[in-house]
Amino acid sequence: MNLNDNDLAMAARDFFNPTQLLEFADLPFTDSRTLRAGQLLRERGEQGMCLRRLPGEPDAGAMCSWVWRPGGFRYAVDTADGPRIGDLSWRQVSQLVDERLTPVRYGALRQAVTAEAEHRRSYFPGPAPFRDADTWRAHFYRQWAHTASALELRSQAAKDAILPTPQPQPPLF
Repeated sequence: MNLNDNDLAMAARDFFNPTQLLEFADLPFTDSRTLRAGQLLRERGEQGMCLRRLPGEPDAGAMCSWVWRPGGFRYAVDTADGPRIGDLSWRQVSQLVDERLTPVRYGALRQAVTAEAEHRRSYFPGPAPFRDADTWRAHFYRQWAHTASALELRSQAAKDAILPTPQPQPPLF
């Protein structure tokens, strides 16, 4: 079976994390987007990339895979009704991104990714300046982890505003 519109949207959405989407959006569509996205996929190994769709997404529980192809990738969705397979180009992915990439959404994504990266750099891996490991956990790690989770959710929400799930949901921005 061929891929449907939901599969096209989910293939683009699930391929990128917020940082990668920002990097992709910053590149002009020339060969630069194709080269960078292809490089991201090849870095994930010969097998490509696999994940299972979450509850609330179309075909929840279906296994999805991306395998590198010149100029794009082969996307496969393994559903109970049988597999759906098709080749997608990075130009198609770029069009999906550009259709919903408004200045406000781009700004929200940039701000969220930057804040998350800055916070990640503030991580101190051990209790050296603290009296002991318990003090480090109580006075640094717990607050740091709480803030890191909030910033990660903010980055994901900004990404979801640009590449939403195909299920109708109100936009965040």
